[in-house]
Amino acid sequence: MRRLQLLGKSKNFLKNSTKYRDLSQTEPPEEQRCFEDHTDTNVDSNLKLVDVSGLLSLPEKILLMILEDLDNKTLTTLCLVNSFLYRIISDNCLYKVVKLTSKLSLLRFNALIHSEFHTINSISSVTSGSQNARFLTQTIDFINPQCQDSLLKYSKYHSKKGADHSVIGGSYSYTANPITSSPKVRSTNTDNKKSVINNSHDTSQYTNERLSTHSPFLSNDSTKLNKRTLEFLETLNKLEYKYSHYTYIELMLDIIDYLPNLSHIILSKVEPSFKIPLWYSAFNDGSKDFFRKIIKGQQSLNNNDLRSFQISPEFLNDYERKFYSLQRFKTLEIQAISDSTKRNVPIVPLRFNMLCCFGIINELILDNVIIDTESLDTPMEFLPLYIRKEQKSSSQKDIYDLHSTYNTLTLRKCHIVPGNGILRLFHSYFQSVTNVSLLSLTSKFDLLLCNCFPALKDLTIDCNSRCFTHTSLVNDDYYYKEINDQAFDEDDTASVAETLLDKPVRHILQVPPPTTAVVLSLNLNYISRTTIDKSSAMTAKKPSMITQSQSEFFHMTRIPSFHYCYHYFKKLFERIPSRNVNINVINIPFTNVFPLSPLDYWEKVLNKILSNDQETLIAYHQNDIHEDELHNTNNESLPNTNYQWDESVVSCLKECLIQLKKKPEHTDLDMESFIDNLDIDNIFNNFQNYQNFMDIPNINLYCFLKQLSKFKSVKIQLLRKWLFCTPRTRYDWELLLKPVLNVRVPIEVRERDGYVLYSYGLSTIEQRKKSNSNIVTPSRI
Repeated sequence: MRRLQLLGKSKNFLKNSTKYRDLSQTEPPEEQRCFEDHTDTNVDSNLKLVDVSGLLSLPEKILLMILEDLDNKTLTTLCLVNSFLYRIISDNCLYKVVKLTSKLSLLRFNALIHSEFHTINSISSVTSGSQNARFLTQTIDFINPQCQDSLLKYSKYHSKKGADHSVIGGSYSYTANPITSSPKVRSTNTDNKKSVINNSHDTSQYTNERLSTHSPFLSNDSTKLNKRTLEFLETLNKLEYKYSHYTYIELMLDIIDYLPNLSHIILSKVEPSFKIPLWYSAFNDGSKDFFRKIIKGQQSLNNNDLRSFQISPEFLNDYERKFYSLQRFKTLEIQAISDSTKRNVPIVPLRFNMLCCFGIINELILDNVIIDTESLDTPMEFLPLYIRKEQKSSSQKDIYDLHSTYNTLTLRKCHIVPGNGILRLFHSYFQSVTNVSLLSLTSKFDLLLCNCFPALKDLTIDCNSRCFTHTSLVNDDYYYKEINDQAFDEDDTASVAETLLDKPVRHILQVPPPTTAVVLSLNLNYISRTTIDKSSAMTAKKPSMITQSQSEFFHMTRIPSFHYCYHYFKKLFERIPSRNVNINVINIPFTNVFPLSPLDYWEKVLNKILSNDQETLIAYHQNDIHEDELHNTNNESLPNTNYQWDESVVSCLKECLIQLKKKPEHTDLDMESFIDNLDIDNIFNNFQNYQNFMDIPNINLYCFLKQLSKFKSVKIQLLRKWLFCTPRTRYDWELLLKPVLNVRVPIEVRERDGYVLYSYGLSTIEQRKKSNSNIVTPSRI
């Protein structure tokens, strides 16, 4: 059982050993000596007292990989085991990702980082060799951010015009006793210090009340520890009192400015009423002109103004000086709430004021927001934007253009409002974007956005989006139209027997049915998707729509819906730019599908016919509709119906037969006699026979992989983990990816967790340079 002990020795050993005492033990000899002797040697030796077996004996990198999979509650419990685990967890896990749920949590965290808190302070008074907490934070999440207190505090700068003049809620003061204070514009640190000195009595009373909340952390047995803790808590209380008059947004910006290694900012659960006032813009230099522009409601210069008016070089130089002095961050993520009553429909529109206070952002992640023309506005005096000079010729004047600073854009569950030139605005707004990720698409037409990024190099598409997996299905009656062959005899002299007989009815197809031959011809552009019989009244019907019965068949055979419905959006995939673009296809399954080329399919049909397969030659009808067609009242067979798409399918067949004749086993094939004897009505149009539509997913997979072969490189991430994926050898993967490998395109396949299942032409280890964008700028509060 010794090998199963994760945390070291047995209980008896731990009781007698002084190395593994709990932090809450009273008067530990080594701890006491550590506090009495303030030397770096004793502290380092105390931190290095780890067990020689079990979990603590693992290398630090492996131990960190284990700790990263634990939640915060488990991590805080492990901190109480010994000083070694406390140092590892606090320096690498606890402060790495910080989530702030309320204004009170922002206030406490802001006081903590301004107190220069070190991780070792909880177990030692010596700070040498320890980490400062504010240097450890890399990601911060502001959950449900608020703006009402900011609007109330600076209500005189808030425009009362328009529909957004109402203000709900207000700011509150985090103090024990209410302090009368009037709203003031951007209170400085000097004013706060004076207020703290003038209200020393309130501060002491506030401190005493706050100390009672920290009583569990006080030690009654260690005098020095108790004194040190009291001093630290008193410092925290003074800082909390100092920042208690800050609004939510002021606290948020102050925290962001004081975290030098911060790279990822998240605004989660954003409500429709949230907006950041323009006086918090990164371009706010405190001048009267800036506030006068906000009070009067003046609009800022945008992209259209730069093309219409003459801009002075002094103005441009001043703008560039302010722009390049702004703080830079790697990632900004906005996660909005959705309407749960309407299938999680986005209800929060994106506005430029949500982005104006963070400085220069390299990566923008938008989750569950609405993007319209107002979202892509370019007010250069409020929002940091790149300005670029375009010179057509020496005789023409210089033309300036504005675009965003983002290099990477991720859209997840976003709703793009069509119309009003939205694609043109995307093209001009995201000119510098090179990496685009379209995740959880709400509409298949969002794929057209890929053409709106002129500098696109890397593209990621989520094939498990709802628009690809939950497609529209039709009934069998969708394709049929009833036609009476004989006029109804209205003569009164007709016999009763003749009157009671049913009218003979023929059922003809109105649009191309969903059979493998028709879908193949549709994918190879032999059949037009728009040219349907215009004489028919149902010209609005789409060709080759999957029926309910076919979907049930594919579902029973566990074939993903993306593959048997790919011909719905094949044209949209073909419009994606592929030259010098690396594509990353994620969340795609390959269960029970295999790429079937057009030659292989027609050769399969040819071999079945030549082998006298009666099951293929004879139509297999299950509906009474076909029984009515086979047996009419006069016992005469109805003539075969020739549809307009039959010639297109035959043309596709002829092209493939010409290539099949080049094979030695089909050199004696007579194409004309083969086509004349072919049961066209059965193979082409009988969509109720499962053998006529079972290869639709395989045909679609071939066309999908053929489209991927046009890109510079291909990366595929499977939908499931390796344990639930179909076991495939390297040879199996080469057969599956044959349409891509034929053109020697580098390709890599990974499962959901990142394990490489197959790779060709790509190195398994990619070195990506990380840009040093963590530049500290002065506080904006």
